[in-house]
Amino acid sequence: MPKQIRHAFTLIELLVVIAIIAILVALLLPAVQQAREAARRTSCKNNMKQIGLALHNYQSTHNVFPPSSTSGFGQGVWGYPTASAVSLSDPTIHLHSFASLILPFLEAGNLQDSINYNVSALAPANQGAASQFLPFYRCPSYSGQEFSNDALYTTGVGYDKFAIRNYVALGAKTVYGLSGAPGTSAEGVMYPGSKTSFRDIADGTSNTIMIAETREQSASVWIDGTSATVAARWADFSLPTLAGNSSSINHENYYYTGGTIPNSIDQIWGPSSLHQGGAQHLLGDGSVRFISENIDYIVYESLASRAGGEVIGEY
Repeated sequence: MPKQIRHAFTLIELLVVIAIIAILVALLLPAVQQAREAARRTSCKNNMKQIGLALHNYQSTHNVFPPSSTSGFGQGVWGYPTASAVSLSDPTIHLHSFASLILPFLEAGNLQDSINYNVSALAPANQGAASQFLPFYRCPSYSGQEFSNDALYTTGVGYDKFAIRNYVALGAKTVYGLSGAPGTSAEGVMYPGSKTSFRDIADGTSNTIMIAETREQSASVWIDGTSATVAARWADFSLPTLAGNSSSINHENYYYTGGTIPNSIDQIWGPSSLHQGGAQHLLGDGSVRFISENIDYIVYESLASRAGGEVIGEY
């Protein structure tokens, strides 16, 4: 009986098979990454919808939407007191953020119960809560740091575990409008010390943005109201508006002074995201829309305004 001969793959055949597999993997990998990003974007959108429901429930309970900060204009982490218990309880520097105020409506009532609202949000009594990672305030696509490393927190306050968030109020057309300077006003729904109700949103809730995504890593502590609201245009410090000539979506160095302005905290990013091409926004009616970074800044300003009377077309 003749002996059977087994044929093995030649080296060339093996290399061809490997090359085909490599090509298939190269074609498949981007599709897998896109599918994962689509899932992360959907999860981010759901976070914003939950925040929208929480804001509406807060308004139903208190008849106003929460302010971005319980302290007024011009108050921030730079004014945090350390000298005495009296200064710690100064209501002008409590700095509790909207993200803290709506916790009970996000099924985080136990966390809010641990926060002492009679003292500063940055006080030692609240630092345990401030260090908590809150998934509903974090975009799944975000890959930055977990805690702020800005010196105003780590050195000024003396705590390096202030957890950050990826959602921020859109409180004005320009940074100047958020300054509290004489003759200025914040045109949005939520800003420092605001008491806005539904009747104040004359432009209509479907034409008014309340919340935007942000990828800011330093000036984004969730418990702190210092930078809990941003503007539709980035700051270029040129009078009279102090506003750049484009929207602030994904504009790097949204508010950057390089340390030249005392009692300030720099923000590299305002409204922004790691989703390609723009960022997601929560409107007053609870809907969430992805807005392109190339949107006309006049249109974006109009969407930031609660009662500007602007006519808004497609965007």
